[in-house]
Formats: sequence, structure tokens, C-alpha cells
Amino acid sequence: MLRVDGSRYKPRRRRRLLLWLTLGLVVLIAALLGVLAPRGATTIEIWSGAEAAPTSCRYSGGGPPFALQSFEAQMSRQTYLETLRLAAADRLFPHDQDFRLPTLTVGEPRRADASATIPAQLLYAIAWIESKIAMAPLNVDWGTLGPPLLSPDCGYGIMQITSTIHNDGGLPSRYEALAGSHFAYNIAAGARILAEKWNEDYFPVVGESDPSFIESWYFALWAYNGWAWINHPGNPTYDPGRQPYDCDADRSDYWDYPYQERVLGCVINPPVVGGQRLWDPHPVVLPDVARLTTPGGALDPDVFWQTFDQIRERMHMSLPSGAVSASLTYGGVDADRDALLGMPMLAGLERELELSSSVLSQGGVGLRIENAGSGLLAWRVVSAPSWLSVGLQAGVALGSGYSFASGPQGSVIQLSAAAGGVPEGSHRGRIVLEFHYPDGRSERENIDISLDKRGAAFYEAGTPQS
Repeated sequence: MLRVDGSRYKPRRRRRLLLWLTLGLVVLIAALLGVLAPRGATTIEIWSGAEAAPTSCRYSGGGPPFALQSFEAQMSRQTYLETLRLAAADRLFPHDQDFRLPTLTVGEPRRADASATIPAQLLYAIAWIESKIAMAPLNVDWGTLGPPLLSPDCGYGIMQITSTIHNDGGLPSRYEALAGSHFAYNIAAGARILAEKWNEDYFPVVGESDPSFIESWYFALWAYNGWAWINHPGNPTYDPGRQPYDCDADRSDYWDYPYQERVLGCVINPPVVGGQRLWDPHPVVLPDVARLTTPGGALDPDVFWQTFDQIRERMHMSLPSGAVSASLTYGGVDADRDALLGMPMLAGLERELELSSSVLSQGGVGLRIENAGSGLLAWRVVSAPSWLSVGLQAGVALGSGYSFASGPQGSVIQLSAAAGGVPEGSHRGRIVLEFHYPDGRSERENIDISLDKRGAAFYEAGTPQS
């Protein structure tokens, strides 16, 4: 999640210097208060994913990141690309209020259009810029389970979902568990955030808000990463005569472009993996930065800094001549949702566990979750006794159906003593697990836990009983 970085734009007119500095301070304070904070992604291209995960999430809850387990598909990214296509057309979870796309508003004046969709090429490019289209870090093999990719500021997975996840030190909500651990929900969450930025009345628009043109998404892409000065194309950090970003180059010039231009560069020139382009290129007419940043232009830095309540009107850009509808270079949705998500089925879950203090003191015991079906079985811990620590809070159990995977592979929740140890006495408690299925169903299962430390009073979930 990029934040206002405090850098100053060198004014063209000295008499405005004081005003700019004052407004810059206002923007910085607003960002710290969350007014301009992005609701979605963080860019981690320079971060390899091999470094140690962060221990706290300062900008998204303040607590440690959730302990999650995810699945990394094949190196070709075919599974992810097909999922991104479904998400663009709202065909992943159209009946799930947390993960369905909002109806896009189009035209001028804006009106809701249920047939409007996101160009799939945009989601491909966002996913590449955010994570190289990877759900897990580099040390997780393709086709296996492991922790989700986590950026230094706690962005999760392929779409680097950040500020819709509140790492508060507790257990994850349904949304947080699914977006952080399951690739399809992570992608759906990113698509939803982008659509919300498109619909937002505050941000400027291009032309008559026709979503079929990639160029129309310029400001929504900017806002997806952060409506901040660092992403302004007129920021003097960037060469005003720069060429389009080369998505398949060595990325040495990665920070020489604002976020939205990196994404658009990947639409123009998609990356190559294993000798194959990941998707077909699409021509994009980029804004004429040299012209539009002149005084009074839509991208004039003075306009960005001085017209917070008139951004939409003052920064409006015309649709560039020569723009080509994305539908003309895109063959449509051909992905098989059922094949991608599978038909998971819970099997063999223990409903009762008897623990001993010696087992807990030696590292605990594992509670297994097995998927006897296909695809991924998503699960999360809803509650657990206060005297028990769960090593994983949410994750996915791998079933059959993915020819490239080394599965089936179950999840193992390591149960150990909570910090401070277990009090003397006999303890009874319950772990509540929730399982989520691609058809929208959820079910809960209870696992009764008993622990006896002889010679003391009886406890129910850690509470003394008379």
C-alpha cells in the first residue's frame, strides 16, 4: 500500500511554494488518518517474497499477520489466468456479497450497467505487477501448500489484498480467511476493489466512462494502488519523456513509472514465462503527459494539490483517439469454473481430542483436515479455548483434480499451549471450525478438547468451576 511519501513537487511558480507545502502537509495527515489510503493493494515487485514475513501489520490492524495456509498452482499461471478471466466477468462468486463485483456504472451521467465487465487484460496485468501472479512466496513449490505471499506491509497473495484485511491479533473473519488463503477469493477480492474504485464518485474519469476501453481505467488503477502523489504522472521523480513501461524487461526501471503506467505497460507488452507470453498484447494509448501536465491541464500537479473537492471535474481526460476496445483483442470467458474450484469434501475430521500436558509441552499435537473431493477445501478457526494456541488460523486442504499438484495434501493445525502455559487442573474446551464450499455453502464442525493436569480443580475452557 503506497502512502504519500512526503516528497515535494518543484513548483513552476515560486509564489505557490508556501501553498504547496501547506497542502502537502494536509495530504500527508489525511493519508495517515486513512482518508487517502488505498483499499486494496501494495506493490511488491522489488520485494522477492523470499525475505522473512513481517511480524506486525502497522497499517492494517496493528497486530501480527494472520497465520494462514495457501496453495500455489502451476508455474505457467494457467489456473490463475483462467480465474482472473472469470473474476473480470463476475463469474467466480456472483452470489457472495463479500466477493461479487458491484454493478459497474458507465456513461455520462453515470448509470448502472449490469452487462459491463472489467477487461481481463487489466486484471492479468495488475496481478503480475502485484505478485508476478503468485499466491505463495518463492520457497513454496508449484502445486503445493504453504503460507501465502505476504508483503512487508501485510498485503496477501496474488492481488496483494491489504487494507480490507484487519490484522488485529485475533482470528480472521470469513472474508479475511478466504481472501488471504484461497487464490480464487483473493483474485475476486482484488477485482472487487478495482470495480469499487471505478464506481467511486470522487475519482476522475476518462471520456464517457466506457469500461470496455483499457484507457478508461487510468484513474481507477491509480486509486487501486493509492490516490497519492507518488502515482501522479507529473511527479518529477519520473522522466516526462519516458517510453511505455516494458513489463518483460529486467525491471531495473520499475520505480521510474507510476503504478498505473506499470500496469498498462504489462497490457501493452505482457510478460513471458517459459518462452510463452502469458496473454495476448493489447494496444493502449497512454496520456500525453507533457501536454496534460501544463498549467490548467488535467494532469497539472497544481490541480491535483489544490482542488480536493473538484478532482473529478478538473482532472477529467478525454478518451484518446485511436483507443481500441479491449473486447476486440479478447476472446471472452472460456474458463471452466467447476474445474478450477473443484468439488471439495471434508473427510476424517476428529471430533474429540484428549491431550496431555506433556504432549503440549513438547510442541503439541496436529489436528488434520483432509479433502476427499477435488480442488481446495477452505477452512478457518472460528473459536478455540483460551488456554490453547492454534498454529494455523485458516487455510485450504488440497484434494484431487489438479494434474500439476502433488496432492491430495491435508492441512495440519498444530495445537499447543497458549502463552503462559496451561493452568493446573482438568480442562474442557471446544475448537469450532468453519468450512467453505464453491457453491456458497458453509458448515461448522466442533472438536471437543480435553486436557487433564491432575491434582487441581476442574476447568471449563479455562474457567474455574466450583
